[in-house]
Amino acid sequence: MDDHFWPSVYPGLIVGALIGLSAGTVLATLLGAAGGLAGAFAAFYLVNVLAIEPGLVPLAAIIIGAAAGAKLLTVIALKLTSRAPAS
Repeated sequence: MDDHFWPSVYPGLIVGALIGLSAGTVLATLLGAAGGLAGAFAAFYLVNVLAIEPGLVPLAAIIIGAAAGAKLLTVIALKLTSRAPAS
């Protein structure tokens, strides 16, 4: 996955934006997308350090990392705007 960096983190942007959109605010959407990218970057780094071959496992790791990062920053955005997070 070394030569496929940006295509590997696109799911982070998509997943993050969707999680942010579910919160219903523009700030949550933007921070969700940023959190999704950060989570995807972290998962991509972990996959490369562990030398896992490209396939479903790295893709699942990137999507899980993106979802975790997006949810974290979305909750922070909702706390900043004083709204209760959606379940």
